Amino acid sequence: MKLLILLLVSLSATAFVTHTPYPSVIRDKHANCRQRICTEIRAVSPGVNIALVTSSVALLSGYHIRLSLEEKNNQEQGSCVTWRQYQADAREQWARHVKDTDGWLYAIQTLRNAMTAQSFLASTVLSLLTLITGKVWDILRSASNKWDRRLLIVQLLTISATMLFSANQFLQGVRLMTHAGFMFPVKNDTKVDNIMRKTESCQWLGLRSMYISLAPIAWVVGGGRAFFSSSVALILFFRQIDKKPEGLGYEEFQASYI
Repeated sequence: MKLLILLLVSLSATAFVTHTPYPSVIRDKHANCRQRICTEIRAVSPGVNIALVTSSVALLSGYHIRLSLEEKNNQEQGSCVTWRQYQADAREQWARHVKDTDGWLYAIQTLRNAMTAQSFLASTVLSLLTLITGKVWDILRSASNKWDRRLLIVQLLTISATMLFSANQFLQGVRLMTHAGFMFPVKNDTKVDNIMRKTESCQWLGLRSMYISLAPIAWVVGGGRAFFSSSVALILFFRQIDKKPEGLGYEEFQASYI
């Protein structure tokens, strides 16, 4: 009898003990994960972190400034130095070919395919930005340190700026190609040629901004060291895709329309 009473007393005592519900355990795990991310951000001293970020921005900016100067100098000399210049010349000569041969059906099909591709890229970039913003916003709300929150805001703004600029350039390219489609039959001057050249610039800027957005994304995930590493990797990648095209007969292609 005494044993039964003791058992009942112990059961009644455990009834007043609060148990942690399972959803709260999941929330605690997510909070701990976000806390670890913030800890990784603080793993490098602020001075080293600033140096890494500044060096990364300087590397990316310096590469593209040098690329732009090389393209400008070589364009004045009538030679090709980059893939972007080759593609811009190809679109300009394509517009002339359409007008010379009255290939309107071929032009409509080509423009439709190009506009579909760039519209898809713009929607993909915006969808990724929405997903990334939601994830970073969750980390931002759980960050307790004031400086961590400010850093995350700067990182989110950097990601948003690059990806929104990328989507805008893709959409501008679609707008210009739509305009060129209406101008083909009624304009016999070089306006359509110049518009097609601008469409290549919009596509290049859209892709380039999309690639560069990987650097600030890496900054959020791994801090300044990841930002610097991704910037170096991007420059090596850009050097491969920006180099002068080989084996495409650019000189003969250019000379045929001079």
